[in-house]
Amino acid sequence: MTIVYSVLFMSLLGVGAGIFLAFASAKFAVKKDPRIALIEASLPGANCGACGFPGCAAFAKAVAEGKASIEGCIPGKRSGVPEKLKLILDTDIDKLIALFDENEEDAEKTLEKLLASSGKAVKAAPPKIQRPTQEEIDSYKEKLKENPRAAVIFAVLPNINCALCGSPGCAAFAIKVANKDEDIAKCVPGKPQNVSQKVAKIMALSEAELQKIIEETSGEPAEIKKKFAL
Repeated sequence: MTIVYSVLFMSLLGVGAGIFLAFASAKFAVKKDPRIALIEASLPGANCGACGFPGCAAFAKAVAEGKASIEGCIPGKRSGVPEKLKLILDTDIDKLIALFDENEEDAEKTLEKLLASSGKAVKAAPPKIQRPTQEEIDSYKEKLKENPRAAVIFAVLPNINCALCGSPGCAAFAIKVANKDEDIAKCVPGKPQNVSQKVAKIMALSEAELQKIIEETSGEPAEIKKKFAL
């Protein structure tokens, strides 16, 4: 009987210890800082790199850590991103954590509730950018072979296929610009790279000049780009 009682006692002790550890884990768990997730949810999601960081997630982390300006998201300025980021950073961290927990760590819902409770007029976020498929990108790249001006314009674009311009990739956008059906100013990530000035030079070239560039560079975008370095 002594052995039986010992086994029962140890079993009960084990169950008790398990319950205590589970309670302690829940009670004293370090709450996740939701600011990075909320900041990323505020961004357009284009991963265009115009901010100088490799994607929206990296930019969100830098902003949360105070290493990047809330004004850094160039496409987001039109949809009130700086104001949203300021609100997130100015809100007490405990309030953010509580709100994040209430919404089951859903950043989109938490952001919506935070904006609603702030009482501040904030622009509605535009729909998330739909990036083109690889098939779409490749099909337009093939069409560049028939359009030397578009091929040269494509070479000076960021070539990140962010779709911020509304076209399914940089090749499609280059064709529209070459045909004067689109404004180069729509290439937001290209602004820091002086793309507008480069395209203005390309548009002023004759067909013969364009063909010469294609021949000299074998049509390689990287080589073409070197010819228009500012």
